Formats: sequence, structure tokens, C-alpha cells
Amino acid sequence: MDRRALLQAMGAAAVVPLAGGAELEAQTVDKETVYELRIYHVAEGKLDALLARFRGPERPIFEKHGMHCVAFWTPTDDPVKGHEFIYIVRHKSRAIADQSWKAFQSDPEWVKLKAETEANGPLVEKHDVTFMSLTDFSPVL
Repeated sequence: MDRRALLQAMGAAAVVPLAGGAELEAQTVDKETVYELRIYHVAEGKLDALLARFRGPERPIFEKHGMHCVAFWTPTDDPVKGHEFIYIVRHKSRAIADQSWKAFQSDPEWVKLKAETEANGPLVEKHDVTFMSLTDFSPVL
């Protein structure tokens, strides 16, 4: 089957992103949009537990409070390999970011999840946060 026939057979699925509409949502970025870079310094031996929490129930709670998860990383080189978790969240504005975090932190689902996953101690020792705006020449994330 040639590419044209394949695209026709796929219909709308060929042009609609498969990542839950994230790419379509990215088109709504404007001058008020902020990106939040978060670097978590993970407690010794807790990276797998932190990744499991993000892989599972934590991200949907972010989304519920209007925080769009852009991407997640783990460093590949020592000395931070296995000791840091890095991600970027997009917000409609800085004020909305503050409101979203406040709502997230008091969300009963999050409070319960944090208590359950940190029963044997915190997963993160500290975190660094930087808010950023896209430059006029940046691709939209």
C-alpha cells in the first residue's frame, strides 16, 4: 500500500496526534504561557518509586488542575544519574500556575497518594523550580 492510500485509510487518525491531544493543546500557547522547569533531587534509592508515582497516578492529578505535562527526563551521566528527576509543566499563566499548585497540594487524591508512597520516607530531598517563557524563535512545546 502506498503512503497516500495508507493515509486515506487511516482517515482523521492520520492527522490527529496520539498523545492525548497534547500537540493540539500546544497551539494555544500565547505570551502569558509559562513553562515550569522542576528538578527533583531524589532521596537515595527512591528514584524507581518516584518514577512509578509519575508514571501512574500523579500526572492525571496534575492535568486535573490544569498543569500540562510537557516532558520528563532522568540524567544519563554521573554524578546525577539516578539522583535527579527533571520535568517541565506548562501553565496558561504564572498566576494560574500558582493557583494550580495550591489546588494540587490540597487535593485529597494527592494528599493520600503522597502519604502512601512516602510511608517509608520522602522520595525527594529538595527541588529546584524555574519559571520560563518561550522566546519568539522557539518552537511551541
